[in-house]
Amino acid sequence: MKKNYTKIVLDLLMAITFVLLMNPRVLDGLPFHEIAGLVIGVAILVHIGLNYRWVVNTTKKIFDPKLPNKTRFSYLLKVLLLISMAGVIITGILISRVVLPSLAIQGNHTIRELHGLSADATLAFVGLHVGVHWQWVMSICKKAFKTKEGKFRKGVIASVVLSLAILAGGIQWFASTATPSMGEFKPIQMQQSTQTSNNGNTVNTENSTAMPKQGPPNGDFRKEKFHGKEGHGGSSNPFLVVLNYFAIWAVIIIPTYYIEKRILRKKRKSKLTHPQMT
Repeated sequence: MKKNYTKIVLDLLMAITFVLLMNPRVLDGLPFHEIAGLVIGVAILVHIGLNYRWVVNTTKKIFDPKLPNKTRFSYLLKVLLLISMAGVIITGILISRVVLPSLAIQGNHTIRELHGLSADATLAFVGLHVGVHWQWVMSICKKAFKTKEGKFRKGVIASVVLSLAILAGGIQWFASTATPSMGEFKPIQMQQSTQTSNNGNTVNTENSTAMPKQGPPNGDFRKEKFHGKEGHGGSSNPFLVVLNYFAIWAVIIIPTYYIEKRILRKKRKSKLTHPQMT
């Protein structure tokens, strides 16, 4: 049971970190985006390790007709999720500017597009994954927060609330103290007084020093160039980003859960109506 609690906590932390990564302007910008991305990669390996037995046993039985369709679908979903996450991490390394700039391929728009598409696919696969296992998630949460007699575990609830408060406070403190690396995303704005002469040429006035027009930052981190204008959420506020993407997940999780529930209900009715011959 403790292993299940560890899985829930790890998955929740991974989910929060992942949605914060969906907007590259969150917290201090690129440094957080790249470092947290590598941390998620390590967390995925830990997640696979916690489910190692299930992965091995299911792989051996994947072509067994007796294997339940839900297990087979869940296995396929995990494989697709692993591929999409690998795509996010690999393409992220190839466009890295902070952690591994020596491995980066600068100016490759295709890799940036693949990075964004892999992130979107991962977002969808995570929603489907949670939706398929939502009943298991709820059962673990009920056991964690309620005793066998049906009473709430006040100590556990208090610990969870305190942990969430510390996490929220830490994010808020980091967001307020960190200096966003806006130079990576936003071109420097320069004001230059000009006037047009009779022959159509533009010249500087007011004795200002002539300066070349500032172009977009290196790597094309312009608006609309890096996974949307400011990420899907539009706002760089970490709390709004989390709420936005958790709402997107809810749109995927709720129908997935009820569709699965309806399929299971039909199977049970079919077994009752047409019992197997012994």
